[in-house]
Amino acid sequence: MKKQFLSLLLCCSSFLGFGQNPDSLLAGISTRSQANEYIKSNPRAKLFILESGADTSALVQPLYHQQPGYRFTIGTSRFKIIEMDSTLSFRVNYIYINGELYSKKQADSLRKLIIDRYRKGEAFYVLAEEYGMDGNMSGDTGWFQEHTMVNQFETAVRQHKKGDIFTVDTPDRNWYHVVLKTFDDSHIKKLTILRIESDNQH
Repeated sequence: MKKQFLSLLLCCSSFLGFGQNPDSLLAGISTRSQANEYIKSNPRAKLFILESGADTSALVQPLYHQQPGYRFTIGTSRFKIIEMDSTLSFRVNYIYINGELYSKKQADSLRKLIIDRYRKGEAFYVLAEEYGMDGNMSGDTGWFQEHTMVNQFETAVRQHKKGDIFTVDTPDRNWYHVVLKTFDDSHIKKLTILRIESDNQH
């Protein structure tokens, strides 16, 4: 759905004078439950999500500055922002070392080697591919919201700034990490948008 929406924006950029002649029916829908009820009897209507951490097209960016209730028209499609959430989020790259295979002393030695190699100029993703033990070959977490990672990991991430490289221990799970903070902490916005199709363009 996101790809379809972005494609529609790219094809119809001339309609980005948002909010013109909104459908009267759309004006009466203001909650997710109302939208879902409408969709049950109108299969051409859709709810979809846009996130500022993932959907970064220049044509989409203006939407993140709007408020719930904002309406706009593109071609024969009418859109309305039903909900907007903003959640503190973090993004790092990491290398996981399995404590079931390495003692704490061995893990510390390996992590020191990794950090030394990074500081001498080796790319972190190359080191993640070589040393990571969880199948994430790039080591990128993507954006993750607060309170979704184990406490030790999130606390350490919060305490560091972009560009820092550091270690995190989670001894109760035998997890050892090397972490590179790749982005500043950010409030990621998530928009829930209702799309209604009509047969005729107004």
